[in-house]
Amino acid sequence: MSVQQDPSLPKIRVPNPLRWAVAVGAVMVVAITGLVVSWDSDGADPDSGSRLDLAVRPSTVMASCLAFDVSILADMPMAFQATAVDVGRDSVELSVDRWFTGGDADTVVLATLAGEMVSIDGVTFEAGEQYLVTAEGGTVNGCGFSAKSTPELLAAFEEAFSG
Repeated sequence: MSVQQDPSLPKIRVPNPLRWAVAVGAVMVVAITGLVVSWDSDGADPDSGSRLDLAVRPSTVMASCLAFDVSILADMPMAFQATAVDVGRDSVELSVDRWFTGGDADTVVLATLAGEMVSIDGVTFEAGEQYLVTAEGGTVNGCGFSAKSTPELLAAFEEAFSG
């Protein structure tokens, strides 16, 4: 037996389960991003001289990169040189050697969502190694604006922040 709908009434649409799954997934991504940002903003004030927490985008996040340029680097609101002292799977503690701009915390902790390996542009951190890091809005920048320290990158940071 089939049920027919009265043509004068609006059609009833049964939601597609795939649409619901995509919508729920999108809501979860927004919620998790909000948690990371609020978790980060609950960290120490970058001017407190103690600890600063920054988020690292998961390696699965698609990013479009600007070509590295010293003038773009100079506009970064936060930049520092630091040594990795404690490297875990989903967090890295850095001892700040030098602030170029944007803070004076002694320690910076970089973290991802649980289970994600902390890396910048696919390069993993190693204890005792030195890194140059920029951040904006509580999140570490990739695309060559944060990386393992090299003489060339250090020279670019010094040029960008010498004024």
